[in-house]
Amino acid sequence: MVTRSAAPADEEGGAEELELRTADGVSLRATLREPPILAWPAPRGTLVLAHAAFARRVEWERPRGQGLAARLARRGYRTLAFDFRGHGDSPNGARGHGDSPSDGYDAFVRHDLPAVVACAKDRGGRVVVVGHSLGGHVALASQGLGLLGADAVLAVAANVWHPTFEPSLARQALKRGVATLMTGLTHGLGGFPARALRVGSDDARPSAVGAFLRTARDGSWRSDDARDDYLAALTRVDIPVCALLSEGDRLACLPESGRRFLARTRGPRASFVVGSTGGAPAPDHMALVTAHHAGPCHEAWEAALAWLEAELERAAS
Repeated sequence: MVTRSAAPADEEGGAEELELRTADGVSLRATLREPPILAWPAPRGTLVLAHAAFARRVEWERPRGQGLAARLARRGYRTLAFDFRGHGDSPNGARGHGDSPSDGYDAFVRHDLPAVVACAKDRGGRVVVVGHSLGGHVALASQGLGLLGADAVLAVAANVWHPTFEPSLARQALKRGVATLMTGLTHGLGGFPARALRVGSDDARPSAVGAFLRTARDGSWRSDDARDDYLAALTRVDIPVCALLSEGDRLACLPESGRRFLARTRGPRASFVVGSTGGAPAPDHMALVTAHHAGPCHEAWEAALAWLEAELERAAS
């Protein structure tokens, strides 16, 4: 179910606020942006923008007036950015408060992203999920389980901290240590204090980060109820998948880890890595999205989108 809370876009393009209902009864807040009608009478497709952990959908609007959502709309795409449950303007779950395993990471995979993609598909045309970090690995897990039905995925700085994807034994140990510390903080405080630590705009409930942290600690990327093996699901992803990575991402998703994660899928795939140029450092984990307009980052986004467009055209011919 979709509820509109603002007027639709005019001929110059614009944003519309939506409320989407998931299969388990949670209302997700989303922003729909249409391309300028005069330049693009028919959108090239819909890009579903799935945000990172400790973040919310406004990351796609930064910097103000020059955000990635607006840039993609000018390129001819309809964009649909949303807040996962418990993030931004979306409530924690059907009850709207507290924390439950049924409202955590598994719900992102099973309910939240599938509901948003279904909304996008109802509007017709191709649907590509652009997932940043959390949004990227949720998208690939959901697609591999047969729950999504997307036409392609652009995974931005996306991987999970599974030993398979980390070639360095030292970094494996570091990630296990960080995950153990985060787990202790999260359970001790009733949530991960991302705002206090200045690592994000949204704190995280234990259920929201449990699967990711367990992967680093135990090497098991699966659902809390053990029904779904997300690692195995990657091998069933047969749609085009593009990875956008950065040399400036020093821990969350190193380029080699992102490439190894991508290699688990079995459809057409490509990766683009942003490096440092002209003395300017490569963007960090968040800046891949928020600094998309800067030199080499801009070029990498253009290359990734061009590759996806070519693959989708090839599939349609």
